[in-house]
Amino acid sequence: MFQHQRLFGRAISQVFVVIALALLIAPLAMIVQTSFQGQGPENYVIVISTTPFLRFFLNSLVISAVTVLLVLVCSISSAYAIATLRPRGSRLFMVLILAGMALPGIALIVPLFYVIQALGLLNTYWAVIVPLTAISIPFGALVATNYIRALPVELYEAARIDGASNWTYFVRILIPVARPIIAVITIFTFLAAWNEYTLPLIFIQNTDLQVLTQVPTYFQSQRLVDTPKIFAAGVLISLPIVLAYVLMQRLFREGMSAGAVK
Repeated sequence: MFQHQRLFGRAISQVFVVIALALLIAPLAMIVQTSFQGQGPENYVIVISTTPFLRFFLNSLVISAVTVLLVLVCSISSAYAIATLRPRGSRLFMVLILAGMALPGIALIVPLFYVIQALGLLNTYWAVIVPLTAISIPFGALVATNYIRALPVELYEAARIDGASNWTYFVRILIPVARPIIAVITIFTFLAAWNEYTLPLIFIQNTDLQVLTQVPTYFQSQRLVDTPKIFAAGVLISLPIVLAYVLMQRLFREGMSAGAVK
């Protein structure tokens, strides 16, 4: 972008980029700095040693991993059907998927509670996995559908001419080609599942099944709020998200820019 600008325009753009980076980095730096106040690095040791941190970490990992897997399967499959196979009523299905994105998750808490209770899923991983999957599928299906529609139709036609079935094309051709958008769906879904606080708080009362986002509550009460340890817990909770993005950043960038240039 910068190489197509004149010197003055390039300088102005660089200034705005620096300002944007400063606005993004400053809060993060303040959080990390606050987490070292008081007892310093020992805050992190206390967070891990005085709470069921490792157990909660495992619970969050299980919930997030299963949610990501289910969302990927449902999103890519539905996108393949809508964008490539195009069965009768596929447009209506797409409208219903978009309608699912219009409902805020918090508005579904009460009906979800009665459904989860009726299914006997309270105090289980599935009490959180099922709602998170249902809430995340519309976004995944939407971006996957747009990505698959941008693929050349000759790719599908050539596979069919060579004798590939719809299932073979889906598994051996579409999935490898769709890795960038799969990375986008994976990161966004993992982020939503990992940071979820409300659903585990309401649907899981068993301490052994609680998740990592509930660790900061161990350092706050009606009379005391230990801010450095709360921020230290927040930093530790954020590390897996950062790691996931670092490992998948190339595919993530490709997926986010897919369809921007025809």
